[in-house]
Amino acid sequence: MNEDQYLALCKVCDRLLMESDSDIERIASPWLHMIRPHPIFLSSYYEIFEPQASAIDWRRLRSSASVMRKLIISYLVGGEPWSNIGELPSKCDVLMVSHLVNKSFSCQEGDFYYGNAASELAAQGINATIALINYTDMSPATLALSWRQAKIPRVILASALSPAIEWSLYHRARTVARRLRSIVTSHSSDLDRRVVARAAVEATSGGAVSALRLAEQIKALVIRLQPRAIVVTYEGHSWERVAFAAARAVLPKIRCIGYQHAALFNQQHALQRRLADIYNPDVILTSGNISRARLQQNSELQGVQIKTLGSNRSCVRQPVRRRQASKSENQACLVLPEGIVSESILLFRFALECAKNMPNIEFIWRLHPNMSHETLTQKSSAFGKLPSNVTLSSETLAEDIARSNWALYRGSTAIVQAVMSGLQAVYLHQTGEILIDALYEIASLRAQVIEPDDFRVLVSEVKSEDFVAKAEQVQDYCEQMFTPMDARVLAECII
Repeated sequence: MNEDQYLALCKVCDRLLMESDSDIERIASPWLHMIRPHPIFLSSYYEIFEPQASAIDWRRLRSSASVMRKLIISYLVGGEPWSNIGELPSKCDVLMVSHLVNKSFSCQEGDFYYGNAASELAAQGINATIALINYTDMSPATLALSWRQAKIPRVILASALSPAIEWSLYHRARTVARRLRSIVTSHSSDLDRRVVARAAVEATSGGAVSALRLAEQIKALVIRLQPRAIVVTYEGHSWERVAFAAARAVLPKIRCIGYQHAALFNQQHALQRRLADIYNPDVILTSGNISRARLQQNSELQGVQIKTLGSNRSCVRQPVRRRQASKSENQACLVLPEGIVSESILLFRFALECAKNMPNIEFIWRLHPNMSHETLTQKSSAFGKLPSNVTLSSETLAEDIARSNWALYRGSTAIVQAVMSGLQAVYLHQTGEILIDALYEIASLRAQVIEPDDFRVLVSEVKSEDFVAKAEQVQDYCEQMFTPMDARVLAECII
C-alpha cells in the first residue's frame, strides 16, 4: 500500500466515525481506526485495493469463531468483570488502565507502562487504582494473587463477562453491522462502498466486541471507585475512545487523560484526529518533548491540553563509540525486532545473510519477550542451524548493547536506548514501503540499508569526525523522545 492509498483510507474511515448516526458500537470497531502505516496494521486493509471474496469470508469466519470462543468461556468462568485481592478502596482519585503483556511482569510494584507513577502519586496524597488488561494465558484470579502484597490496588480485567452480557455485546455489534450494510449503496465512490462493506464485516470482530466489553468494565469500575480522573495508554485504538465515553457516561465531569507512551511514527493518524467530544481526551500526556511538540502543532487537537509526562524508558546518555574496531577486535551488531512474527522474520533473515557474508561480525539476535526461537524455526527452516557468529541473546538489553557497535532495527523503539548508549542506528528499509522508523524525522542522520551488501559497506567505513557529529545529533533527538518521568505533571492533571 502506498502513502496516497493510506491517506485516502484514513479519510473514508474518519468520515464513517464522524457521521451523525455514529454511535459507541461503531466507534468500538478497531478496523475503522487507522493507527499508522505499519505493515502489521495495514495487513487487514490490502483487500480494499485488491478485493478477494475469500479473504472477506475468512474474516467473517474468524469473527464468528472469536465470538463463540468468548461465549464458551463466559459459560465456563464468566461473571465478575474483574479479579482483585482484598477490598478495593471506597473511592480513588485516579483509575489507571494498563496492560499485562507477559506473566513475568506480575507481582511487580511498578507498572510496565506507567513505571512508579502510581507510587509517586501516593506520596503526594493521590490514590490510584490500576486496572490491567490481561494478555497472558493465566486466569485473572491467579494473577491477582501475585499482587497480594502490593501497596497500589490492582484489578485484573476478565476476558469474558456473564453469558447474558456477552450475548448483549454481540447483538449490539450485529446491529451496527446491519446498519452499515444498509448504507453501502448510498455511497457514490467505489472506495467508499468497499470500505463501508468491509466495516460491516469488521463491526462484529473480536476486537470490536472486546472494546464494548471493556466499556462495560470501565463503567462498573468508575461507579465503584468514583475517580476524579481516568488515564489510559493512548495510541489511537478504538478501546481507548470507548473507555473515555464509558467513564463519562457514569461521571460526566471525569477528567479523561491519554498517555502517549510510545514514539510518534510517520503518518501516525488515529491518535491525532478528533472525534465527537465524548470520545476525546481532555489531556494528552506524552513520553517526551518530541511528541509534545508534534501534537501541539496539530490543529485538530486545539483545546486539548498536551504536556510532557516522560517515560520509564528514558536512559542516561553515553559517549558515541568513536573508533572503528580493527579486524582483530570484537565487532557486533545487535538485532532489535518488534514482537511481531513477520517483522522478526524479515529482520532476522536479513541479519542471517549478513552473518554468512561477514563472519568477522557477531550478530546478536535479541528476541522480543513475545517471541521464541521455536516460533522462528516453525516459520522457516533457515533459522534452525545458525552460523557460529549468530548469538541468540539471553542477556539484558543493557548487556547486549554494551558488547555491540551497531543496532539493526525497523519499527522497534528499543533503538532509542541503543542510540543513547552510543551505538550506530542502522534502519532496514524495504523498497516501496512507507517508513516505519521511530527516527524517521532524522533519517538523513542515521544509516539505512536495503541489501546485505549495504551493511557490508557500512561496517567497513572509517568513522570520521563527521560521523561522530551526526551520531551526536541523533542522540540529541533521542534524548527528547523519552524524557524522565515526572509524576507531578500527572498529579496536576488529576487535581
